[in-house]
Amino acid sequence: MHLDEGVFESLERSFVKNKADNFLYLLKSYRNNKKDAEIIDTLNVNSNSFYVLKSRLFDKIQEHLSGDIYVSKEELLKKLNTIPEICVKEPREVATAFLKKLEKDLLQYDMHNELLIVYSALKKLHLYSEKYFHYSQLFNKHIAFSLSLEKAEETLGNFNRVLGQYGFSRSARYLETLKFLRKEVNDHYALNPSRQIEIIKSLIELQLCIFCNTDLNKEINVEEQLNQTEKIILELPESSAHKTWLLVVHFLCFEYYYKINQIKKALLHYEKVAAMQKQLLLYSNIGLTSKFFITKIAFMQQQGKVNELAMEDPKQVIFDKDDTHSKVLFTIYDSMVSYYCGNIREAANKLNTILNENSFKDLFHINADVKLTLAFYYIEMKEFEIADSIIKGIYRKIKSEKIDNYSNILDIIKVFEIEIKQSGGNITDKQKDHFTLFTARNKKENEVLRHLIMEFENKYN
Repeated sequence: MHLDEGVFESLERSFVKNKADNFLYLLKSYRNNKKDAEIIDTLNVNSNSFYVLKSRLFDKIQEHLSGDIYVSKEELLKKLNTIPEICVKEPREVATAFLKKLEKDLLQYDMHNELLIVYSALKKLHLYSEKYFHYSQLFNKHIAFSLSLEKAEETLGNFNRVLGQYGFSRSARYLETLKFLRKEVNDHYALNPSRQIEIIKSLIELQLCIFCNTDLNKEINVEEQLNQTEKIILELPESSAHKTWLLVVHFLCFEYYYKINQIKKALLHYEKVAAMQKQLLLYSNIGLTSKFFITKIAFMQQQGKVNELAMEDPKQVIFDKDDTHSKVLFTIYDSMVSYYCGNIREAANKLNTILNENSFKDLFHINADVKLTLAFYYIEMKEFEIADSIIKGIYRKIKSEKIDNYSNILDIIKVFEIEIKQSGGNITDKQKDHFTLFTARNKKENEVLRHLIMEFENKYN
């Protein structure tokens, strides 16, 4: 048996440790070039038992050489990096055994990119064999699978970018694009029903259900799909690049359970996401994770834990400066942290920076959200003229451009106008009435000021 000395000694130690005497004797016998008849006679077994033992030894050598892909990415890469050396240093049967075991494990989890390395090696090992064509076909097949997965991931990234644009505009045009991108991924999944593309398909459908106003909820059970997606990711080996996507699933679980007011379940997932919030925004190509920071404020308000917001350091959170959606929503969160620290002037300055650096000309929804928050800050600082100028600008835009479905904004403007007119003072019944209307109308697609609702509740109710 032409095993590398290190591999032989490692197997020998393993068999001694586990008191696998027959395997140890068989291993040493082949090392010393003993014949099968001699081994059968020494072990005192019949031919069938001997060949079972021999087959099992072969399996153990396979496992020892290829290891377990259910380990870290680094360990799997080490195994893949040893392929060229094994192919030129070990006998063909040993190298083939090593590769076949890797193939079996990688196929179990649809790890197409890693399989390309394995099939490339198997092709070369069988250049003079009739199996060369077979492995060439498998190599080409997994190139197609790999390209399909890459395209699906690209579509997911585009979906999240458009979802951010939809969130800022609430435009039906963007919603139609999101539905088209869903169909595109479904087509990829139909051609290549792998686990990874199934995860991508689920993430797109879940976000359409949780963040958009569509009929998809009628055909998808969101809770079941969340659980199924989590299960698929948990079953992936640690070496899978998609294992880290579990954080996005916890984020979506938090958003969904908070949305349907199942607070205990929301809290469970909130804790898992909050523990990783420093790098959460770097997942924005996988899920619209920036929404977490706005929902977090509302959640902490509801839990009576806004004092914990004041203790946070937003500078620790990493994000892509070119990702406008993340930058804007995170700045709103950052400004609210300043507000809860008692630095309202600083909170207002942060929002003014966002307005100065970004053009929200065709993005009325986010423009109104930021400006109404800014108006609230100025009212709290009793700078009523600036607040009045801001809300009049929003009012004029709604009327001049005939923007529909934002009666909720007109309601909160009336609440602010009364406060500005009387320069603060006690809250009037009229303000309370307008605020009640705002609360009733501030739903679904046109919801604004989610991060201030509890503040308004405390002040105007």
